[in-house]
Amino acid sequence: MATMPELTNTARNVLVVEDDDEDYEFTRDLFAELPAPRHELVWARDYGTAIDAAGRARFDVCLVDYRLGGAESGIDLARALIGERRAMPVILLTGMDDREIDERAASIGAADYLVKGEISAAILDRAIRYAIKNHAALEALQDSYRVTVRALAAALELRDDETGAHASRVTDLALRLARRVAPELADDPELEYGFLLHDIGKIGVPDAILLKPDRLDPSELGRIQRHVTLGRQILAEIPYLKGTAAEIAAAHHERWDGSGYPNQLQGEEIPLAARIFSVVDTFDAITNDRPYRRAQPLEHAINEIRKGSGTQFDPAVVHAFIELLTGTRVAA
Repeated sequence: MATMPELTNTARNVLVVEDDDEDYEFTRDLFAELPAPRHELVWARDYGTAIDAAGRARFDVCLVDYRLGGAESGIDLARALIGERRAMPVILLTGMDDREIDERAASIGAADYLVKGEISAAILDRAIRYAIKNHAALEALQDSYRVTVRALAAALELRDDETGAHASRVTDLALRLARRVAPELADDPELEYGFLLHDIGKIGVPDAILLKPDRLDPSELGRIQRHVTLGRQILAEIPYLKGTAAEIAAAHHERWDGSGYPNQLQGEEIPLAARIFSVVDTFDAITNDRPYRRAQPLEHAINEIRKGSGTQFDPAVVHAFIELLTGTRVAA
């Protein structure tokens, strides 16, 4: 779990993204005036260099010129850096005090924005301290959500999985697949929660049906299929789960060809997160013991997933999944 940082004694690593030499030198000189701790600056002149730097090292805070030159603006860079699971707080630097800039900074999750002509060492120091402190608090809150949701998912699954490990297994594998298929989707914290709580609606299914070892009759089948609607209703009442997470709960039994349930969605009508999860959930069901059969080998599971491409599953997701499992490129 994230811990609150020590704000006075540790050196801070700072990424400064500025395409103007004089503006960078001014910012560098301001840092030289700051009290302890010491600041180690890394200067990036453009979007690409900044992304590379952020990928190679950990930074405590990033300062980005709002009007960064090049094809991608400072706001594009800030959005990309913040989107990487909020790896660091981002402060925007701008040449003018503009309400629209303030609103745009807030909308993408920037910690603050500072007007260059009005920045003093004291203002910069205060902005950095608050940005780091608030970022750590947010990380701690997100960690607490994650721990709580994982515990809830495991507890729910003890009803039909003695280990309670199914939710964690499918979540970890589905997150890996999401990073391969849609990196921007993988940055959404709701994605992990939705994967973990995909079957929360089963809380409304009686044990006699859920644990029945024989084939379900039509009435029982209808009852168990309603768990997706109930799951969506439950998650839609929770502010931080009512988006992607609720979509996964509602649509993970839809099929690419439109023959799934509950809404017979077809193709890209099915949310991408649900399409990703559907493949992984089926794979997990095949490769682990079930009440009605033993676990099947990996090759058999891959063949079954491949057979479902274009009917049960999104072909592009299947393609990426097989490459992920085998570690080799697969012909389209």
